[in-house]
Parts: sequence; C-alpha cells; structure tokens
Amino acid sequence: MNTLYLRIPAKHTAQWPNTAVAFALCSQEGAITREGRSTLSDLAGVIAKSDVVLLIAATDVTLLELVIPPMPESKLKQALPNLVEDQIMADPVDCVFIASAKSSATSGKRTIAVAQRSWLSELSTSLFALGANQIKAFPAQLCLPVKADQTTARIGDAVQDGSTNLTLRFDQDRGLGMLLPDASDALERLTTLYMMVPSGSILLQLPSELIAEYKSVIEANPTWSERTALQASTWAGTIQHAKTVGVNLIAGLNSAQTNRIQWQIWRWPLILAALVALVNIIGLNSEYWTMKREAQTLRLGIAQTYKATFSKDAVLSPLDQMKKNLDLAQRSSGQASPDDFTMLLTQFGAAWQAAQQGGAAKLVSVEYKDHALLITIKGTMPQAQLETMLSARGLSLKKNNAEVWQVRNSK
Repeated sequence: MNTLYLRIPAKHTAQWPNTAVAFALCSQEGAITREGRSTLSDLAGVIAKSDVVLLIAATDVTLLELVIPPMPESKLKQALPNLVEDQIMADPVDCVFIASAKSSATSGKRTIAVAQRSWLSELSTSLFALGANQIKAFPAQLCLPVKADQTTARIGDAVQDGSTNLTLRFDQDRGLGMLLPDASDALERLTTLYMMVPSGSILLQLPSELIAEYKSVIEANPTWSERTALQASTWAGTIQHAKTVGVNLIAGLNSAQTNRIQWQIWRWPLILAALVALVNIIGLNSEYWTMKREAQTLRLGIAQTYKATFSKDAVLSPLDQMKKNLDLAQRSSGQASPDDFTMLLTQFGAAWQAAQQGGAAKLVSVEYKDHALLITIKGTMPQAQLETMLSARGLSLKKNNAEVWQVRNSK
C-alpha cells in the first residue's frame, strides 16, 4: 500500500481541516509519485487508499530525556504522566506521552515525546472520517538528518498566518521548534537561528527557492559562513529519516481506531475465501442430499421386499425382522443356525479337543447366553491354539475375566 506523508502546521496557525498542507505520496517501492500542497478534502481519495504518516510541527511536540527505572512497558505507560509532571506546564491528563523504544547510547536516558491529546484526536478523527486505515504521527524535529557535532535546522514555508516554522535537531534524541514572525526577513531569521545555536556547525535546510537569498546573507557574515552548510529541503530526505523514527504519537491515544483493520487490503482474499467456502458448502450439501435420497430409496426397497415376502407382518425394522424369520424358517426345516447352542457346542468341543491334547486346563462349565457360549476354565488356557482352531470353524474367542471365556459365531 502507498504511504501519504502530511506535514502538519503548528496548531494555533492551522484552520483544521481546511488548511492546505504539504504532502508527498510514496509508493510501496519507496518512490515519490506525487507531492505538493492541498487540503484534506482534495486528498480524500488518496487518504482512503494509503497509510497516512503525519509530521507534527516541532512547536507542538516537546521532547524530554529521562532516566527511567526498569519496568514493563505496560507499567511505564501508566507511570509516564507522573514522571514528567514537573517538566511540563500543561495538565498531564490533556497530554499524550510516548517513550522511545531504547535508551540513548550516550546518556542512558530515554526520550519522552509529549503532545496535546485534543490536537492529535482532532487530526486522527478528521482523517478517519475521510477513510484512512492506518495513521502514524512523528515529531517533525526527529525527521531531520542527524550527524555527530552538528545541528540540523529547517526553515519551512510560510504557514496560515504568515509565520514560518523553524525546526531544530541537536542530536539523535533532542530537538525543538519555534515560529518566526511573519514580518522577519532572512537576516532576522538567521540571527534567531544563531542565537538558538551559538556554537558548532549547522546544516540549514531551506526550500530551494530561498537558498540564493539566504546564501547571500550568510556569506556576508564570515562567522556564519564558516559554520553553515545549506541544503535544499526535499521530501525524499524527510521520508528517509521519518522511517527511522520510533516515536508514534498516535499510539498514545488509546483509540480503537488507531489499529483499525485495513479491510481494503484483505478485501479480495476475503472474497476468494468466501467463494471457496461457498463452493465447498454447496458441494457437501449436494452430496449429502444425494446420499440421503439413495438411503431413502434403499430403505423403501428393503421394506417393499419384506412386505412382499411377509405380507402379514407389520414393517418395523425390515433387516432384523428378515433375519429373525429366516432363522425361524431354518429351524422349521430342521436346519441349525450357526449360533444355536448345539452348533456352537459341537464346534467348540472339536476345537477344544484339538487344542488341549494333554494340557492342564480343565473345563468346569458351559453356559449358553445371548447366542454365545460362556466357558469356565481352571488352569492355563491354551489361548493361541484354541483361537486358531475356533477361527477355522468360524468362531471367535473373547476373555471376560480370569476364568470365564466367551465363544461366539464370528460371521
């Protein structure tokens, strides 16, 4: 998905959401496909199809450095308002506090970003109303280049009331911003800059159309000229450094919308999954109804066959009734059923004689129950030999307990 970067002006200079903001649209491959200035309403179509990254004016974000005792992140989030309460003038309830993920390598402190909750809520609400899926907000001062022993400054375009943003980044974790009066010229703005940064080298980023004007003023002052390097401010450099920022101010709002599911990304996979599920459901139901019709046809055929053969009987369970009637017919004709007592006892007796052959086991009793023989044995049962003999005669052997065995027709 593309990413839309918006440079948000200072809160008290913006007539949100009607203020025109600088923007850049970055493709998934990292190329800038579009940039300029526009109002949110004109960017509504782009906002709905892109991730949105807000660069919050440095004047609206305070960066603090604190030594924080070891504690879980969940507890740190609750403790931050109390830890920084003495260093801010606003009510902690009205602020958002976000701690950097790691401590500074030089000072061992963690950076705490503080911003006004109502301003962030207003920004996110207006963007979500235009269809935004995911929003992040970074302090603008942390999106400037950083280099050891060098301060990076950016003088931006004039904002709504004619004021100009001055953004400073001193090192990896420190930076601030201020608004320069609309009546000030290049000399006055540079004088303010060098008062803010009295020593050390400065990398000054400017809109390309202002570089010539500021260069002439700086070259007129040898001290400034030795300390200052000029660079055109571009979206490419800003985006490159914004990707390294680990402080997302929107995460401090505790809003369910900050983590909205991006349904547009999952739309086609979900549609395909639904279609696959629908096809499988239709196939399974079709097979079920086909098998159900076949079962009904088979049951009806069995019932009709039984009714035609035994017309006087009521049809309850055709298969069981058919088996019972066949057994009765066999007995009436003098044929013995395989699970009759005499047939079972005869087959078992022959198998027992063949398997025993001098064995120590003694046959104590034989009982006929539920179409099976219950054999009580004393001594060592020749189980393996007896099972082989019984299996050859269509019988099975099952142990009920230590002395009682069950012999049943296995067919």
